Amino acid sequence: MSPFILAVVAQCAAAASEQQQAAQPSQLQQAERVGRPPGMFDLLDSLNTERNALAAAGIQFGANYTIDGGYNFTGGAQSGGFVVWLLTAGIDLDLERVASIKGGQFVVTWQSYFESNPGPYTVVPDWWGYEGLSTGIGDVNQLSQCYYQQLLLDDALAVIFGKQDACNNFLSPLGASNSFIHTMAYFPAPISPYLPTYPDQAMGLVITGNLTDWLTLKSGWFDGTAVYPVNGGVPHSTGSLGPGTFFDNPGSWFFISEAQAKWKLSCGLEGTAAVGGWWQTGPSVAIDFGSPASPQVSSLVSGWYAQAAQFVWTPAESSSSGVQLFGSFGWSSPAQNPAPWSIAGGCVVTGLVPGREADSFGAAIGYAGFSDSPEIYQATQGLYEFSFEAYYNFEITPWMTLQPDIQVVTTPGIGSEFAPAIIGMLRLSVNF
Repeated sequence: MSPFILAVVAQCAAAASEQQQAAQPSQLQQAERVGRPPGMFDLLDSLNTERNALAAAGIQFGANYTIDGGYNFTGGAQSGGFVVWLLTAGIDLDLERVASIKGGQFVVTWQSYFESNPGPYTVVPDWWGYEGLSTGIGDVNQLSQCYYQQLLLDDALAVIFGKQDACNNFLSPLGASNSFIHTMAYFPAPISPYLPTYPDQAMGLVITGNLTDWLTLKSGWFDGTAVYPVNGGVPHSTGSLGPGTFFDNPGSWFFISEAQAKWKLSCGLEGTAAVGGWWQTGPSVAIDFGSPASPQVSSLVSGWYAQAAQFVWTPAESSSSGVQLFGSFGWSSPAQNPAPWSIAGGCVVTGLVPGREADSFGAAIGYAGFSDSPEIYQATQGLYEFSFEAYYNFEITPWMTLQPDIQVVTTPGIGSEFAPAIIGMLRLSVNF
């Protein structure tokens, strides 16, 4: 049965009498009561009942399937289309309920990724990442996360150890409201190749502490071999590796620290800001997939970043919808980093269309500058990359969204002779 037929079935079920609704809560209400997101499988009553019982006992499982279809209309390396998809499945154990370990949590995530031939970065080379799903290294099947988290001091302190995604706790000022496909809305360009995030999740130790109700300090120590030149050549992604390169490390580490503040203005509008620094030790090589430029090996790359997001208008009955502005800046030494600085900003508008409160619209622009040092980056011409993205995210059901998207990337593949690319995309995302 197709998702669209299932959606029709859901709408028919929602048309039951008021008496039946009062006697039997909807699947969405049941999911919210046990603290888990709704999924397509909630339409199956027997599975939904069992799933809610497990969630109430501290065992939550779920999956998401996202597929992007894109077409480059002009510019780039070549015109034409591409398709990518990512399946993510995970189990989250609340160990306080499962094993009476107060404040304990165990998370396991598996990811499978596929892309067509040609892939996104063959069609349009890009440094920053206009197609956030693409791995840049082809198809992958990997145990992407497996970590333990322990809350201490009345939940003010969290210690997380294991294979994890650094963006779980660092960067991405928009949080859950971020539906952009381009990665400029998540992290600055200088940190992009080094950050242990999808598809290069890595073993690490993260400690976060809430000093006050508005200030949080965070620090992370990760396996940094995702940029370590193997035998002087191309690095090996840590996403498919186990803990071996953490405990037997060649001196390639990634460190990151961040201070995050949040506030609420006198008018009730919420905002957040973060300032952080990062360090990549040992020799490293930052790959720009599909570019004719040739990255060189660097040592001890470091940088800092600042990000902020602020609601400028929200409906009186909601603090999560409305108009939100965001921005970010990143810097690194041009003597160490091929992409020493970037700036990005934009807005997200949620819930302003009557009857479409869960829909969102977003627009963002970003500019990345590149090093002119031939010892760091052998560019043929051009030392910048400008990106623009706009999207509209339709909620078809509580567990399925459809998102048209348009992007413009100038000087794609930085320093290349390619003309500016205009890419149209369509994303379908389904929770199970």
